[in-house]
Amino acid sequence: MNRVLVLIALALASTAFAQDAPDTIETLSMIRDSETARLDQQTIQQRGDVTRFDVRVQPRDPEQQATDAPAGRFIRYVARCGEKSMGVAAVATIDRQGKMLKSYVVPPGAADFAVPADGSMEARWLAEACR
Repeated sequence: MNRVLVLIALALASTAFAQDAPDTIETLSMIRDSETARLDQQTIQQRGDVTRFDVRVQPRDPEQQATDAPAGRFIRYVARCGEKSMGVAAVATIDRQGKMLKSYVVPPGAADFAVPADGSMEARWLAEACR
């Protein structure tokens, strides 16, 4: 009986911890339906065989956002234009004044490249960055 109670307590504690888990670059790079995302043309840069660019993500309705939540974030993508693939290199969260709160960075060379789905916003950004 005591073992069952201990297991239940551990399960509840791990569930509570998972809900309070810190953001990761993977979760921050996902764009939700409640957000808008826009390619920043001025950030497109080609360096060797890699092109990088930033996308600004903001809530569609800032009034619905928690007051302590970041006002938005920038996602930095790296692209291999010849392969038509891209990956996340970094994510920076920003406050309402545009100041960076925290930066999450993938180590150099460790970005996971993938080909975006046809017609997706990622595919449009890639095509625009690789012109």
